[in-house]
Amino acid sequence: MSVKRHPTKFLREEYLALVEQSLDWKLKTVEGPSKPVTVVDGKEVLLLCSNNYLGLATHPKLIEAAVEAAKEYGVGSGAVRAISGTMSLHMELERRLARWKRAEAALTYPAGFMVNS
Repeated sequence: MSVKRHPTKFLREEYLALVEQSLDWKLKTVEGPSKPVTVVDGKEVLLLCSNNYLGLATHPKLIEAAVEAAKEYGVGSGAVRAISGTMSLHMELERRLARWKRAEAALTYPAGFMVNS
């Protein structure tokens, strides 16, 4: 006689053990832009886990440029370049990067998996 065990019961048991130890992960709500001092779940905090360490996400000139680009191109490319093609914005960025680096050309990677290709 074989004993059948529920295939995911152990996951619930493991999760409940984490809850008992206050080790379960809960989503936090960031109220506003990601900046060094921001509000999370209603409390002002120093945000040390953001990718916005240069403060560029809230820089007025970049916000203005993003608004203008969104008006002209929409708010998304639809997909990565390998799927939906290269936009004129990609070409302009690469020209400017090459000029800045004094290089013959530059290539940007809009998706991480392309870096490994």
